[in-house]
Amino acid sequence: MIYLFMCLFIGSNSFAGTNSINPERMVLPLIDIFSPRNQLLGDGRIKASVSIFDEKGEIYRHRSSHIMSELDFTKAKNQSRAVYPMIPIESQVYDSNYEGTAFHIGKNLVLTNHHVLSLDRESISECRNFQLQDQENDFRFDCKKVLHCDYNLDICLIEMSPFKRCLNLFCTKKEFIYLSDGASLKLKTGKEVDPFRTSEQIMTAIGNTMGLGIHYSQGRGVQRSADRTIFYAPVRTGNSGGPLIGEDGLVWGVVKQESSEKVSNDSFNVAASIDYVIQSIQLALEQNPKYLQIFEQALKE
Repeated sequence: MIYLFMCLFIGSNSFAGTNSINPERMVLPLIDIFSPRNQLLGDGRIKASVSIFDEKGEIYRHRSSHIMSELDFTKAKNQSRAVYPMIPIESQVYDSNYEGTAFHIGKNLVLTNHHVLSLDRESISECRNFQLQDQENDFRFDCKKVLHCDYNLDICLIEMSPFKRCLNLFCTKKEFIYLSDGASLKLKTGKEVDPFRTSEQIMTAIGNTMGLGIHYSQGRGVQRSADRTIFYAPVRTGNSGGPLIGEDGLVWGVVKQESSEKVSNDSFNVAASIDYVIQSIQLALEQNPKYLQIFEQALKE
């Protein structure tokens, strides 16, 4: 798992006292986006719950709050609906080996990190060990097939099975709910990748922070360096496998690596550049035309 920086947020609207990977670049703290404590204030604003960290790196959920416009909060929540905690299938309780994230890209396909699927990075087919949890509904999606893993990029493409819901006592009547019935995120394809390598735009990270559920955060600045995309949005252990989203609403990368310096103006986090991820998947699926077609359809939708 990645172990990412500490973020201490104090106060509802001020970042005074913030302690993060790069204090000058943090825009939005770790918003607990599906928390039942999030409150509509009635004046077009939302009081959103924030997870904070002390100087030792211990996490505290619901310890602070941040005021957002209802419009911004709704946009954040809509994007977050395509992002899922990965949980162990057997116990379905906290397990540090499954403190990770996956996100839906369409056609029941998700992207995540290889090290989230396989902690020792040796397996490319660990399909029965986890489920995706829908935090707004009582749904659990099982893994159907691991389609591709890239060790160097640290990514995996996985197809998910539908959730079977019983509609009567003896389950003689069933309903199948597919991941594709819900939200998905669109990838920034090769033709859309901007020619510049650095930008001061605000980047968004969404992930299962510390296994405590989906959190939404933002930081200013992004730098592409071939297959690595550097960013500054707050993240922490459990964000592995989550999306890095640009101001265009497209996925620029798959979050994979922490900063070596936890708190510094020189600190940064790393995602796998999405154009390299797409190229890797397309090349691998050339021998499997059925899934190559499904993947490319997902890119277009």
